[in-house]
Amino acid sequence: LKGEMQSWRFPLHFIDFETAMVAIPFNKGRRPYEAIAFQFSHHIVDERRNVSHEGQFIEPSPGVFPNYSFVRALKGQLENDKGTIFRYGTHENTYLNLIMAQLQEDPQPPADANDLISFIKGITAGPRTMVDMLDLVKSYYYDPATKGSNSIKAVLPAMLNASSFLQEFYGKPIYGAKDGVKSLNFKDWTWVVKEGGRVRDPYSLLPKIFEGLDEEEIEGFLSGFDEIHEGGTATMAWCRMQFSEMSDNERKMIKEALLKYCELDTLAMVMIWQGWADMVGA
Repeated sequence: LKGEMQSWRFPLHFIDFETAMVAIPFNKGRRPYEAIAFQFSHHIVDERRNVSHEGQFIEPSPGVFPNYSFVRALKGQLENDKGTIFRYGTHENTYLNLIMAQLQEDPQPPADANDLISFIKGITAGPRTMVDMLDLVKSYYYDPATKGSNSIKAVLPAMLNASSFLQEFYGKPIYGAKDGVKSLNFKDWTWVVKEGGRVRDPYSLLPKIFEGLDEEEIEGFLSGFDEIHEGGTATMAWCRMQFSEMSDNERKMIKEALLKYCELDTLAMVMIWQGWADMVGA
């Protein structure tokens, strides 16, 4: 693992996508079960090991096909250096390749289609191909606390409970603090909270969508949605913003919850990297 880590180039980029495939397209001219990428999050770690939530994208507006703007924004985030890019699993590669096919088949492609295609090729199968952290977990890291799962939702709590470095670093309200870790969605946040001597799963700490509203106010919102803590609920929440009538306030609160959830996904990747770096001295 240390050998792998020493081959990576700073600044390190950690990205995660939120996506959908729906039976009935939301946009004219699109096909059933066509790839939709509506959100990403992006953390950076620089050479001095400073962590920063540097960028994000979300398109919550009904009737807007987000894919090309999504890739354009991602390109803007990643093209300024040659640092190593990380994903967790094949999901990001799969969707980028599906979007590339959409660009190639589009009878009226955007003016920058060739640039977007070149960018996608470069980070999916080219000189800057993304590093899959899931492959690294399978090859180099096993903690019995994961109970045999390689999911980031299992690996993250195991890593936090195993690493005194992470417990000390994130056990204070430094995340989103003025002189702490830059965050686009959190302020003075503490990620390491212990309960019964164990670190709680950070996803359980995410605020509820309608936190702060009383029951009477919540009754007017969409039923069945009060938390976003995994990809399926994130997709469903976004889809409901596409086809359901809702107030501007409701749309704003769901968008904010999606941004927080996706930010934690890339922070989870950073935390795992930090835990490994501390363990192996990289």
